Amino acid sequence: LNGYSPGRFIAEIDEAIDNAPMYGLLDADCPPRLRKLANKAVDDCLDFPLDFTRLRRLLSDKQDLEGELAGFWSGMPHKELHGGSKSLVTFTPEMFDTMDEIKVAARHNVTVLLIGETGSGKTFLARLIHELSDRREDRFCTVSCGALPPDLIESELFGYVKGAFTGAEKDREGKFAAAGSGTLLLDEIDVLSPDQQAKLLRVIETGEYEPVGSNTTQLSKARLVVACNYNLEELVRLGSFRTDLYYRLNILNFRLLPLRQRPWDIEYLARKFTLEHSRTHNIPLRSIEPAFLETLRQYHWPGNIREMENVIRRAVLYCHRGILTVNDLPSSIRASVGAGNRQEGAAHLHNMHASASHPTHEDLGTLSLPTGMLARLRPSPLMPSTRALPGGPAHLAAPAYAPHPSTSSALDNGNSATAVLTTTNRLLASSLEARVHVLEQRIIEDSLKRNNFRRKETAAELGISRVTLYNKMKKFGIL
Repeated sequence: LNGYSPGRFIAEIDEAIDNAPMYGLLDADCPPRLRKLANKAVDDCLDFPLDFTRLRRLLSDKQDLEGELAGFWSGMPHKELHGGSKSLVTFTPEMFDTMDEIKVAARHNVTVLLIGETGSGKTFLARLIHELSDRREDRFCTVSCGALPPDLIESELFGYVKGAFTGAEKDREGKFAAAGSGTLLLDEIDVLSPDQQAKLLRVIETGEYEPVGSNTTQLSKARLVVACNYNLEELVRLGSFRTDLYYRLNILNFRLLPLRQRPWDIEYLARKFTLEHSRTHNIPLRSIEPAFLETLRQYHWPGNIREMENVIRRAVLYCHRGILTVNDLPSSIRASVGAGNRQEGAAHLHNMHASASHPTHEDLGTLSLPTGMLARLRPSPLMPSTRALPGGPAHLAAPAYAPHPSTSSALDNGNSATAVLTTTNRLLASSLEARVHVLEQRIIEDSLKRNNFRRKETAAELGISRVTLYNKMKKFGIL
């Protein structure tokens, strides 16, 4: 190489050809260090003697990202919704009926309730409903209730008049007025106080409201779409959400599946976002490595579609070879998927051990339960069964197979299977609740430490509002 190191040689060639495909031809006796470098630096490597079939396939593969997306689209059953500039496509059969129902709901002037995790596409769907409705020519406004301090939500929704409070130097219209005859999306509606819920109920029933500090009644003509991250039925049961408001909101409701439950949508969205961001940033990309897509499918996506789009944007910006590879993904995602695979392997070995060491149905006499249930009722041979969770229920410190006191009489009366199943369900439910409680607290504490206890940065990192973060800190005693 006339004084060039292999790395420098490849780098200069890469710069000269401006992201064109690069392939390496290696001798059989190529040093391992150079082979490793070549595999990282070029799109693909071929060995001598040459495999001409593989070479022809590599050289004739001219399918670009748009062609790959079109091929994926046409080869899979899917549903589409198009409204104005918005389009919703899903390859998840469980969402096909929902898509048809959304199209019908958009045509009728009724309140729509959207339920889904953070980042699952509630705002996008609300805008699509607006575009599919007769109100598409009017405004679409949004209010993220969770992002506002509780004492400012009312003035944001209904507006205020001059002198209503300190700093109110002139009248200001609220979002109900700003939306006109269009659509108003209220996100994170579950954070509203009881008083705010009562005023919202009045608007829904009569269309009437008063700006803060005013006695003049105004009339809203906007259509309302509300969204929340949680099951409102549970909030009603706990007494933190009005029953009458819930029934007025629950005329038409749609639950958005989290991204981790939509594997085919993951691949479609990955291709779609890659194409969009490669065009936006003028970065020539030709293809996506299969391992890249497989890693995306295995990741759990706590931030759902919003997180995925940001990950794809980052991968496109970091891609230098024209093909997205696993190495273009954040190390946190690669580590998470790798750890998950290792845990699955360990769980498989544990289950094999448990199956070999646990008694059969006959050994337990008349107690006929599935083997998997028996495994959960016995202390694990790999983990102490008496370890209590911090802050968890006291009975979690008892052995996992110990019957709850309330079931002892049932056991004595011969209702063994029913009693043990009831006990097991109770233990599993409370155990899950305690574990989630501890895990959520730990995640929040770690994020606060990373951000030097700055709530704005912490909330952004966790994908929640500052108000939600404040409430959780108060709940866990972190304040």
